[in-house]
Amino acid sequence: MAEKPEIHGSRQDSGQSSGQSSRARRSLSFQLAVALTLALLPIGILAAVLAADGIRSAREAELVRAENQFRATARVVDDLLSVDFLVLRALLRNESGLHEGRTCNAEAANALDDAETFDAIVWADGLGRPICESRGGIKPSAAELTRLAAESEREHLIWPGGDHVFFAVREEPETGKPGLVVATASVSRLKARLREIAAMEGAATVWLGDKPILGNPPDDAAAPGGLLTVRRLAESGGRDQVVAAGPLSIAPFALTTVVPATRLAVADVLAIAAPSLMWIAALLIGWMVVRRFVVRPLQNMASGVRAYGAGDNLVRLSGRAGRTDEMQAFAETFDTMAQDMAEARHEVDAALSEQRRLTREVHHRVKNNLQIIASLISIQAREADGADVARAYASIQMRVGALSIVHRWLYEESEAQGVDFTALTHDLCASLQQIIPSAKLVEPRINTHLERLHISQDAAVPLAFLITEVIAFAARLAAAEGREKMVIDIHVRRTETGGELQICSDAFGEDDPLAPTETRAAARIVNGMVRQLRGHLNFDADVPCYTVGFPLKPRVG
Repeated sequence: MAEKPEIHGSRQDSGQSSGQSSRARRSLSFQLAVALTLALLPIGILAAVLAADGIRSAREAELVRAENQFRATARVVDDLLSVDFLVLRALLRNESGLHEGRTCNAEAANALDDAETFDAIVWADGLGRPICESRGGIKPSAAELTRLAAESEREHLIWPGGDHVFFAVREEPETGKPGLVVATASVSRLKARLREIAAMEGAATVWLGDKPILGNPPDDAAAPGGLLTVRRLAESGGRDQVVAAGPLSIAPFALTTVVPATRLAVADVLAIAAPSLMWIAALLIGWMVVRRFVVRPLQNMASGVRAYGAGDNLVRLSGRAGRTDEMQAFAETFDTMAQDMAEARHEVDAALSEQRRLTREVHHRVKNNLQIIASLISIQAREADGADVARAYASIQMRVGALSIVHRWLYEESEAQGVDFTALTHDLCASLQQIIPSAKLVEPRINTHLERLHISQDAAVPLAFLITEVIAFAARLAAAEGREKMVIDIHVRRTETGGELQICSDAFGEDDPLAPTETRAAARIVNGMVRQLRGHLNFDADVPCYTVGFPLKPRVG
């Protein structure tokens, strides 16, 4: 008793372990998908790196292209402005006759005709004092001329604000000679001068200080600083742009160029995405191949094995194994084994059927032989002289008849249900009602109250002998009391633990005449049969009745 909790605990632990093992299992498809993913993961990582590098290279190429476009546009603008400075330098070196009014006016008019950018020109000496100037137009003030003459740079541009710009060229002149020439250019003339850059790729904006004088700058764009910057702008709902901005060589001019971001061609996109697509394709193809040639055949064969285990002996796996040699070999091995088992089962069934036939034949022959013996005993009993001899023959005849009836019902036994104990009891009672009067005892009346129960072969013989001996003993007791008739009630009912047999008659009296302590033959036979049934014989003196329990035949299926 002390070991049962340990056994229970061990089973419980085993159940928990089995449950955990079941929960830890995964389908073959899932495990193969994980294995393929891990196997191809380095290729996937390499594919992602290559794709990212391809995108980064494309972005860097866009930035380089935008920078080159900026520098090309800047060279065009610088060249245009440099031409104007060259014109002024030529005017500065051709200073002959500038002190004469007529010569000054003529030179100034010719210079304005040659340089379409300028509105007015002023010659001054090295200290910034005017020597000659053109008519009309906006000219620098005396203070501005003095400041320009003091500049260290030989070429200089001043934007005092407003709508005009001063171009200044300075040299170290001889005394009284012009050392400074200043030209005035309107912003509108500069726009017309720089308009040819509009034909170049992309969009360009020329800044004069913080004011755009040509082109339309990007939204929220400020005047370029002192360094060249190249950046990519994401346009909502449109195409991205690459913007380059920086100063020109001639201050305070600056430039902003806008180049549309290059849209990758389909071939470029495929080239960038090809490694990743190949990794995904390899993963999917591998999973599909394994599922087609491994997982699905295994699932089909598993369903076939389950059907075979459920009793369908005709199931074969050859048609469920797919097209691989290994799966076909496994299926053929299983089919061969199933065929061998079917043949062996057929042979066993045939042998069992033959054995049952032979056993039934034996019971039938034994029953016939016992009936012959009982008939011979009956014939011999009729020739007996005394009542005691007749009773002895009748007692033997009742026991042989009981055995004969048992063998008859063993012959009729159902393999699934066992021996029909109800029918067996009816036959015994009918036989006893015929034999007991012939023994010159009493005339019995046996009332049966029977439920339909089935017992095994091992219980049939003890119960038949017990019923026979108890009824015969009751008849002898009644005859000893001088009775001519006797009533016996037999009850057979089902209980929670099996079956119960109860035999009642007032011939038993108040004492227990079949107690285990009794030495008479009937008591020894009855108690021996009770021991074979592994039961206990109970006597109720109030009724009086004998009651004994017995096992039932378990039903098959």
